[in-house]
Amino acid sequence: MNTIVNNQKNIIGIAVAAAALCAALAAGARADEVPQVHVSYADLNLGTRADAAVLYQRIRAAAARVCALPVERDLGHVSQTKACMARVTAEAVAAVDNANLSRTYAEKMGTTPALQLAVR
Repeated sequence: MNTIVNNQKNIIGIAVAAAALCAALAAGARADEVPQVHVSYADLNLGTRADAAVLYQRIRAAAARVCALPVERDLGHVSQTKACMARVTAEAVAAVDNANLSRTYAEKMGTTPALQLAVR
């Protein structure tokens, strides 16, 4: 049982890294240059909305690091960064597959969970 739980807790790092890899490859970066961030939530109880909100903030912070805006701040880069953050966040939330986290995500995005599932 612990192996299953530990593997599920590692999924979030994999989802963030996978989304970053896609974004970086699209931008022409080498695969070994892709930033990866592991987001731990072993200390959280996702059965509560408060802890789900904490995890959401951790995911957003990790997405910001993975999708960091380059020194050049033209509109194209800003747009790419926002799109990367949205994609990485959505994929990480989906990987965790927790109702409270999905509700928190939907509230922050201004959508309903049912609509969010249809979009994925």
